[in-house]
Amino acid sequence: MDYRGTIRIASQNVNETIILAWMAKLLIDGHTGLDTTINTEFAGSAVLHQAMAADEIDLYPSWTGTQLTGILRYEGESKPSDETFAMVKEGFEKNFNMTWTRPVGFNNTYVMAVKAERAEKYGLKKASDLADHGPEWKLGGDENFDTRLDGYPGWSERYGITFRDVLPMQYAMMYMALAQDEVDVIAAYSTDSRIKKLNLVLLEDDKSFFPDYSAAFVLPIPLAEKYPGLVPVVEKISGAIDEQAMAAMNLAFDEGEDPEDIAASFLREKGFIQ
Repeated sequence: MDYRGTIRIASQNVNETIILAWMAKLLIDGHTGLDTTINTEFAGSAVLHQAMAADEIDLYPSWTGTQLTGILRYEGESKPSDETFAMVKEGFEKNFNMTWTRPVGFNNTYVMAVKAERAEKYGLKKASDLADHGPEWKLGGDENFDTRLDGYPGWSERYGITFRDVLPMQYAMMYMALAQDEVDVIAAYSTDSRIKKLNLVLLEDDKSFFPDYSAAFVLPIPLAEKYPGLVPVVEKISGAIDEQAMAAMNLAFDEGEDPEDIAASFLREKGFIQ
C-alpha cells in the first residue's frame, strides 16, 4: 500500500491507550507508505473527540462504553458488547462523520475487587455476595464513581446493596487504600496491572450491570475513504488482545518499560509486523 500523507495518532495519557496508539503507529508504519506522528498526552476522551472534530488528529484508541455514555450521552441500560459497539459506531457515523474499527478484544470495564484473604474468609466470588457485608464495609471508587449513572448509584440500585461509605478518590490511591485496609472493596478497572500485583480477587458482575468498555480506534470517515487500506491495517489487532494480555502489557508499562517496545514486542510475537 503505497499511500502518501501523514496520520496523526493520539491517545489519552493512560497506560493501555498509550500502548494501543503505539501499536497503531507501528502497524501503519509497517504496512503503508504513510508517515505517522504520535501524541499520547491528551487528558481525556472528550478532549480527543474535540481534537478530531477540529481536524487536529486522525486516529485515537478509546473504549465503547466511555464514548457511548460520555459523547453520545446514552443513559439507558447496559447492553452486550456487540450491541454497545453497534450503537457507538452508528452514533459516531451519524452525528460526527467518524467511525470505529472492530474492537481489539479486551473489555476494560469496572469490576468489584477485594483482597484475596477477604474473598477466602467470606466466600466472595460474585458481586451479589457483598449483600451481607455492604452495610459495614467501605467502597473505594475513582473520582466520579459515586455519582456516575454507570457507577455506584446504578450498581447499588441493580444489586440492592448499599455500602456504609463510598469514597471517591484518585484512581491510583484506590489500590493503596485497599492494600492498607482503609477500604474493604474497590471498583477496579479489569485490565489494571495492580490487580495481579496486589493479588486481588475480581467478583463476577452476576447481574450484568457494568457497561461494556471494549477498546477500539476512532477515525474520520473521509480519512477511511481516502485511504481504503488504513482500517484493515489497524484492524490486524482486532480480537487479538484479551484482558490478561492487556493487563500484562499495562504492568510492563507501569514498571517503566518503553511503550513502543511493549507494542512492538506484542505485534512481532503475533506476526503482525516484522
